[in-house]
Amino acid sequence: MKNKKPAIVSESWLFRINRLSDIIFATSMTMLLLAFDFSAIDGIESNKQLLNALSNQLPILGIYLTTFILLAVYWLKHTTTTRLMKGADSIYMWLDIITLAFVALLPFSNSLATAFPDFYAAIFLYSVNVIVIGIFSYSSWRYATHHDRLLKEPLEKEIADEISQDKWMEPLLALISMIVAYFYIDYAQVPYILVPVIYALRTKWIEYRSTKAR
Repeated sequence: MKNKKPAIVSESWLFRINRLSDIIFATSMTMLLLAFDFSAIDGIESNKQLLNALSNQLPILGIYLTTFILLAVYWLKHTTTTRLMKGADSIYMWLDIITLAFVALLPFSNSLATAFPDFYAAIFLYSVNVIVIGIFSYSSWRYATHHDRLLKEPLEKEIADEISQDKWMEPLLALISMIVAYFYIDYAQVPYILVPVIYALRTKWIEYRSTKAR
């Protein structure tokens, strides 16, 4: 029986996927601005009308900010994990590409949620988009850390598991958002406000533990 050939691990592949991710995240963040309805400010003739028109954009601004922060946190997590890697193989590349495909789809889901904020289907699809990103992000990380196959150096199981748990934060909040939207659709975006708060607290906690360990 022939020995199975080991997968090719390429540092240049990791560099390329990081460049691609930076481009997709930056483009997706910029495209979120397309959700704003600037036609609503046509024909304005007074300050009062302008303020009224801008106030109507506040719900869109809220969804824009939560989605922008969500993408920022996803990008920060992606950067943090790839920093620990020595390279990428074909399977990791495909897992990451699928993740980025749904990242690129998030501006569409955002536009859908802003255009139809009172429709549960729009909020549902937005949340599903977030959940899928989380699932593939988690899968790519678990693949990279399995037997330390793509890591620069062995990582403590506890640290790898903590990073894995972090990958489920956004999908869990998306699930909560779906449940909240079913009963109170006006508050569907509230759970996402916790994204930067939880991320900041988790980061501080990990830094504290690392300092204490030294």
